[in-house]
Amino acid sequence: MSDGFEGTSVPNWASPRLGLRKDACFFYHTTWLSDGTVAEGHWDLRGRFADYVGGVDFAGARVLDVGAASGFLSFSAEEAGARDVVSFDLDTASRQHLLPFHRSLYVTDHAAWVKAQTAAFETWKNAYWFIHEDRGSRARAIYGDVYDLPEGIGHFDVVILGAILEHLGDPIRALASVAKVAAKRIVINTDLIAGEEPVALFKGDPSHPERSYIFWTYTLETYRRILEICGFRIERVVKDSFLTLSSDPLASGWRSDPRTAIVAHRI
Repeated sequence: MSDGFEGTSVPNWASPRLGLRKDACFFYHTTWLSDGTVAEGHWDLRGRFADYVGGVDFAGARVLDVGAASGFLSFSAEEAGARDVVSFDLDTASRQHLLPFHRSLYVTDHAAWVKAQTAAFETWKNAYWFIHEDRGSRARAIYGDVYDLPEGIGHFDVVILGAILEHLGDPIRALASVAKVAAKRIVINTDLIAGEEPVALFKGDPSHPERSYIFWTYTLETYRRILEICGFRIERVVKDSFLTLSSDPLASGWRSDPRTAIVAHRI
């Protein structure tokens, strides 16, 4: 399958941001920098990229990283031999949905929330471009709507969905959107719930408004069915755990969080 640019509009690639200050950045993943220092993030996957993506071979691959944040997975795919990497993320916070906690700014003054959250997301993008320049990366970034990916980006050998589906109100629609551009493989890294039935667990809890960004967790059987509906079959499942900063104020510091890599190929 070709890259898929024929007969499609030219993508609106994001312009690189050069000369950024580190203090203008929010780093989602802990990252080594070229001067020997470390940019601290909420996850530490250093040295664990291959484990996180289920051992997929990226040599010569065209890769799409969906929900790239500060770009750790994008740059790791590039370092693993990908020939072309496209990093995708939302353009404004108006694309993001949260659980509608009735006293939250998201509900009481949505326009103000969008303005503030968009400004916060700009610091994530700054981190992406800071590391991009630091590493001399050739990856390209594009911003938009995960449910309606920008036209003209083409098709990809590997699409990575790293810890994003649980943060979407409609993960099935997002997977369907991604499946249209995935020529060979989709890699999902996510939480799973135990069980053999096709079950979705709703994660919203009225007593925890601070967790307004987590919607659903599925069983593996649910993912299997969704992926097959979209034209993909699971080829392997790799369970592991990775370091993340605890969100519990009574248990500060790093903890090991169980995650599962689901690797599926096009049928």
